[in-house]
Amino acid sequence: MAYFGKVPFPHNEFCEGQARDQRLYSVYPSGSAGEVHLGFDGIVDEVNNEFHFYGSSHSHHEDTFFPSDVFGLHVPNHQICGQPLAAYGELPPRNHPVSHWQQGTMSPTVGFRPSLLYGYRNFSLAPPSPYSHEGENYSGNANVLGWDVQRGHTNLSFQLGFDSVHAQCPVSLGNSPFGQDVRREGGNEEDCLPATSKRWDIGSTWPSSSGLNTEATGWSIQLVEANQGSNESTVAFCNAVEKIRTAYPAFDLETNTGRIWSVATRFPDPIMNESKFSVSVWTDFSPAPLLLTQRAGCTTHDLIAEILRCTNQYPVQEGWLLSVCGSDEFLQNHHTLGSHESLRKASSCVQLRLHDARSLEQSLARTHEDDQRRFGVDQLLEDTCAWRLTLQTLASVVKKYRDQVEYLLQNEVFHAVDNVIEGAKAVCSVLCFVESRDITDAVEKLRAVPLVKLQVKDASFFLLKLNDLLLTFICLFLSSALIEAAVTELSMAISCLIHAYSSSFDVNFQLASIPKIPLCADVSLDSQLSFTVYAAHNIPDAWVNSYKVFSFSSALTYAGKTICQVKICKKIPVRRSFFFLADWNEKVNFPLRIKALPRETMLTIKLLGVNHASKNTEVLAWTCCPLYAKERLVRGTVLLNMTAYGTLPTSMVTPGICSTHAPTSVTLQIDFPEANLEFVKPEPEERRDDLEEPAEACLQHIARFSQRHSLLLLSEQQRRILWFYRYCCSHQNCSLPLLLGSAPSWDRTTLSEVHAVLSRWRFSSPLEALGLLTFSFPDQDVRRAAAQQLGNMSNDELLEYLPQLVQVLKFEWSLESPLVKLLLTRSLQSIQVAHQLYWLLRSAQNEVHFKIWYQKILAALQFCAGKALNNEFSKEEKLIRILGDIARTVKAASEPKRKEVLKVELNRLEQLFQEIKACRLPLNPALVVQGIEADSCSYFTSNAFPLKLSFVSAKAPSGNINVIFKTGDDLRQDMLVLQIIRVMDSIWLQEGLDMHMIIYRCLSTGKGQGLVQMVPDATTLAKIHRESGLIGPLKENTIKKWFHHHHPLESSYQEAVRNFFYSCAGWCVVTFVLGVCDRHSDNIMLTNAGHMFHIDFGRFLGHAQTFGSIRRDRAPFIFTSEMEYFITEGGKNPQRFQEFVELCCRAYNIVRKHSQLLLNLLEMMLHAGLPELNSVQDLKYVYDNLRAQDSDLQATSYFTR
Repeated sequence: MAYFGKVPFPHNEFCEGQARDQRLYSVYPSGSAGEVHLGFDGIVDEVNNEFHFYGSSHSHHEDTFFPSDVFGLHVPNHQICGQPLAAYGELPPRNHPVSHWQQGTMSPTVGFRPSLLYGYRNFSLAPPSPYSHEGENYSGNANVLGWDVQRGHTNLSFQLGFDSVHAQCPVSLGNSPFGQDVRREGGNEEDCLPATSKRWDIGSTWPSSSGLNTEATGWSIQLVEANQGSNESTVAFCNAVEKIRTAYPAFDLETNTGRIWSVATRFPDPIMNESKFSVSVWTDFSPAPLLLTQRAGCTTHDLIAEILRCTNQYPVQEGWLLSVCGSDEFLQNHHTLGSHESLRKASSCVQLRLHDARSLEQSLARTHEDDQRRFGVDQLLEDTCAWRLTLQTLASVVKKYRDQVEYLLQNEVFHAVDNVIEGAKAVCSVLCFVESRDITDAVEKLRAVPLVKLQVKDASFFLLKLNDLLLTFICLFLSSALIEAAVTELSMAISCLIHAYSSSFDVNFQLASIPKIPLCADVSLDSQLSFTVYAAHNIPDAWVNSYKVFSFSSALTYAGKTICQVKICKKIPVRRSFFFLADWNEKVNFPLRIKALPRETMLTIKLLGVNHASKNTEVLAWTCCPLYAKERLVRGTVLLNMTAYGTLPTSMVTPGICSTHAPTSVTLQIDFPEANLEFVKPEPEERRDDLEEPAEACLQHIARFSQRHSLLLLSEQQRRILWFYRYCCSHQNCSLPLLLGSAPSWDRTTLSEVHAVLSRWRFSSPLEALGLLTFSFPDQDVRRAAAQQLGNMSNDELLEYLPQLVQVLKFEWSLESPLVKLLLTRSLQSIQVAHQLYWLLRSAQNEVHFKIWYQKILAALQFCAGKALNNEFSKEEKLIRILGDIARTVKAASEPKRKEVLKVELNRLEQLFQEIKACRLPLNPALVVQGIEADSCSYFTSNAFPLKLSFVSAKAPSGNINVIFKTGDDLRQDMLVLQIIRVMDSIWLQEGLDMHMIIYRCLSTGKGQGLVQMVPDATTLAKIHRESGLIGPLKENTIKKWFHHHHPLESSYQEAVRNFFYSCAGWCVVTFVLGVCDRHSDNIMLTNAGHMFHIDFGRFLGHAQTFGSIRRDRAPFIFTSEMEYFITEGGKNPQRFQEFVELCCRAYNIVRKHSQLLLNLLEMMLHAGLPELNSVQDLKYVYDNLRAQDSDLQATSYFTR
């Protein structure tokens, strides 16, 4: 019969001071009720539970110890838990001591069988740990319980407690599906691990008398390598990216051509048939080029057939391609010549080259090796943060904790308790200095555990004092049991912290077995939202000294609006346990039912501090998280990285700013109820019962409201009217973004109607869906519908709107959203898309709050791109870095030495090209350069001293490629203006109106820097004036004389006049609509062929420079008397001026028809951080200039006023 002894203090004392909802891990087995199995059978009667216990008197040291290399600090000669510090990822030294039981020198075990002990569990066999080394042993007492048994010349040692235990630290490899929740049932567990994962089992090890029984103890900490990430969102994103890439294997030659195709835009046949191209084609069949004249409506395939016939290549076969000479760009065979931008904008004879596709090298194509690569957390986070906790680092620290626990269990000495606590502290330090309440309570219990030590002098004493000895045995056993229970609870708390950390942040490890936590039965969708804010961990020393008390406030937001806000008045001073923390342990209750909250609700929490000096309450940091990250309400312990406070508009609170990389400062711990609640999406339902047929006046109101084109420009009253008549609206009289955005709320009833309207809507154009991707529409179903519509666009059409699509990625709810998938898919189909997307994402990383978000998408793009294209990206990055260094050095040099400094610095570019041979220009991937012509390089004398660079083309026979590299200017604004102009030009061409626009390329390559294309044969108007003498600007015939100089033939001169006539009209409309300011003769350029165009768009939307109260730009657009003189041939043809005005008005009215598109493009950039596009007023400026509500006659009158 087995007897039981009561523990020295009741179980409920262990729980004293803990919150009611705090999770407890009992040290007793179920059913034991605080009783401990002693293991004696028929030896003694029931024993009184009153024993004298003596606890450790050692004080807890507050100093923080951590591996120095992990945190970049130099801490020489420090030790953790009495052991030398290991460097980052370093294994312990081989001369590290191990205990005698590891050497196999232990004596036989007497006293208890493990099957009678509480908390006994069966564990699977695991091979030895890579962290264990033969020959290791601990210094100190070799006896497990510290007995000293002496009898004459005979030394007897006894081990009490167990007869079958481990001798090695188990570390095993196993297989299982990743992410499977492995739960412990009935004290037993079977671990199922990923096929590609390693399991690190760091736990108790005991000697085995037989050498056959291998069982781990309950305080084992088992880690598994998580290659695809440790949290659910990261795993889903990695899987989605791999699935996208798998859909486009390397052997798919339709999508993986490895070639850069010329951008093609389809235009109406009339305009294609009106114009012709003169082409010069080089072939391998003739030393001289073939000269041909073709209609713009002729397809590339037909032109190839004509070339083959002219060179007697019969029969005409497929497999031939045409490239643009001097470029790596190929024409698309099934598109017309006029649809290709590179041909349409050519000012002279187009030079092409014929290629046999079978002999062309696919240098940028993906390979079979690319298909074999996997996309995991290491690739995802490669460039996201400077420091990240890895499996090896954590395992090394946990192993040191394990060693101290084993030493304590064997020796039960006072200082061993403190070493175990220091080991736990070291684990918490690498987990970003987070100390959970479970760990705090477990440490307190471990300190309270009594330590009993017995010394037996000889065997006679043993025989004479048998009864007393048995009582002492019981006392010893209880002490050992309580110690093991305490360290088991501490290890369980550490495991829970590791689980919370790996679930909250992006790391490559997780627990092999997730502790099973019972669900909260009293929490349902009808419950009010509540959670507990436990603590803000790792409060900086500066804050501890500057602020006397800390508090927090919390709010729920949706679509940029605050749903509910709760201010916590509880203010507490910071305290120090392991580290500084503010532990409120405050329960927050929002007076809202969970089911009433939208799926895209965000929780925001701000950390507040009362300043010692000013007594004012200041916002110190903030953090946020989505309530429904993966269609399921957030649950359990969540750790959030807090960001030092800065200005953050409410509309920017999206999952994109929720940082999941390792915290660098304060970490907030929130405990949500353990409730498995999934979001229940309302079914689409129309409610027409109380609706009346609108009067004709109401329909006119709807039509007039729809002409506002932007939701931001509608008043609340107008929105209410639109929504009231929602079932009378269609694509013919209203815009879907205006209608859905006018919904009064996003509750379940309204949301079901929103989805009903969305399901029945017929989109007039995929471009209408752009308005559904702004920050006003967080609903995932709405954004999914918008992405589906954009999927109907071709790669070349989508390419035009990439800047806006990259911007609105910050409003997506998850990284595996339909829009992200669409962009990654198109990058696999088109190198043009992949290349532009790469540089847009690189530039977007300068947005501080969304840096990590964009870095992850960029990592996915690079994974999809393949090794060859990534090598090109790498070379372009090197080029840009060197150019940035050169520009800054030249700008900093004094004027007399600036040219000499530039010449010396250009040697770095020459060295670069010697290393990489050739490089593509970020402006255009089809432009390949192989060197720099230093003698042709210079700089401009403006404030930023931009560099004028002349690159040597790698594609003969081609001249040099000239570009400008600028620093100090935000070129994203120039990019936007040029993009809008390009869209306007496309609109005109679709209407059959060719305005002969010259639109150069511009690319932002980083914060305050970028590249600008230099248009060949172009001169500023200021330079033309200077060449005309001192009074050149005052002469009306300056432009006319300059063109006569370049075109002595009347026919070419008239062609130049025609180019100027149309291009000048186009730029008058552009600068008027966009409010381009700072227009002077240095910002207006003319080409030899007659095209006029503007440069430098640092000021637009009417933000003109002022001198006092006088605006520098008072005219709506620039049209000078010398321009009129040139158009009218000095007044000889006055009717030409009227024709010019009519052309401007026609172009203006055509653009007005597409006001919705232009306003959508601008609205999507409102949160890009552009200096002059950041408010609704900026948007309204363009709306007012477009006069969308006016008739053509009214608008014409306004334009010409």
